[in-house]
Amino acid sequence: MLNAGSSLRGAAAAMTQFVRHEFAFFDVPSFSTIRSWLLRVGHYALTRPLDRSTPWLWLVDHTIQIGVQKILVILGCPMNQVPFGQRALQLADLQLVALAPMEKSNAALVEAELEQAVQRTGRPRLIVSDQGSDLKKGIRDFQGWYPRTAYVPDVAHYGATLLEHAWDDQPRWQQFIKELQNTSAKVRQTKSAYLLAPRMRAKARFMNVHVQLRFARRVLKLLQRAVPHPKATEYYGWLKDYQEDLAVWEREYGLVQTAIELVRVQGLHAGTGPLLEEAWGEIGLRDSTVRIAERLRAYVTTYQPTAKDERFVASTEILESSFGKLKRIEQQQSQDGMTGLVLVLGAMVGACTDANLKEALDATPQKKVDNWVGRVLGHSMQWFRRQFFGETKT
Repeated sequence: MLNAGSSLRGAAAAMTQFVRHEFAFFDVPSFSTIRSWLLRVGHYALTRPLDRSTPWLWLVDHTIQIGVQKILVILGCPMNQVPFGQRALQLADLQLVALAPMEKSNAALVEAELEQAVQRTGRPRLIVSDQGSDLKKGIRDFQGWYPRTAYVPDVAHYGATLLEHAWDDQPRWQQFIKELQNTSAKVRQTKSAYLLAPRMRAKARFMNVHVQLRFARRVLKLLQRAVPHPKATEYYGWLKDYQEDLAVWEREYGLVQTAIELVRVQGLHAGTGPLLEEAWGEIGLRDSTVRIAERLRAYVTTYQPTAKDERFVASTEILESSFGKLKRIEQQQSQDGMTGLVLVLGAMVGACTDANLKEALDATPQKKVDNWVGRVLGHSMQWFRRQFFGETKT
């Protein structure tokens, strides 16, 4: 489940095959038993004592599904264990600090949950989150009580916002996206459907805008051959008019992506600015490009630590990755709103050794999990659905 991305039933079925063909010999657990194990390990991660002797990093965000309930998630890591300069943070580096269900989120509620989380790790040295208004204001209020706690907005969300402000009002960009959509509509129900352009995301569109840029650049290469590709010419000949625009958009996206990749591994520190300039090279003279570079420089100087020997994390990428992994494990259950499977977040993080798993299972009976789910989450969307349709059986 945790290492291979298998489903609950798939994991049970795979083990059944190993035993059936005598590759292994053990009592095969059912999918519900595996689910129980995951929840018990996750509950242990959420409630076990954490080291309070060293300053911590907190990564904070909401995970949302259908219904009104959302979960405020805090993943943490002692600052002295962040692998700056070696690699980006991984799930194994993190610990589950808090899971807080909310039917609505505002600054006061966020600040209250942050205050509650202090009991587990002590006052954090650094909090990183996206720039959601409720999170940002709640963290600012929390800083009023803990002024030594620094706040850094996630660099990827910050960069996406820069691109949105720079491009969204450009007539050329709007026309480019419209042409892609019109072409997709023409080819969708034809034999040339393999030429469909990738769709833009409904939310956070500029977080993955490189997909559209890469598609357009590859099609342009087909159009610029000595003998242009006939299908590319038929449906995407109009792209030739955007050749200069694409070069600018790719350059501006490259500035943002370079900053993200640098900060993801190196963190923010006194030398980040010079490293960024070196990685960029010449940025060009176009006004929009210069403005994006200036805003990224401002981000670095505003949020880097004042102490020369200190570094700050500036990415919540690994937190977003944990949400994606959770939804993969939940599969269809993610359509039932929040369920006890949200505790799997605790099983995903930290060192997944045999000794750690045994310690968690020995310390956490199923009754503790059931009590937590009933007290904290209440009835799931699936429970309400069963009650609703149960009336039709009479």
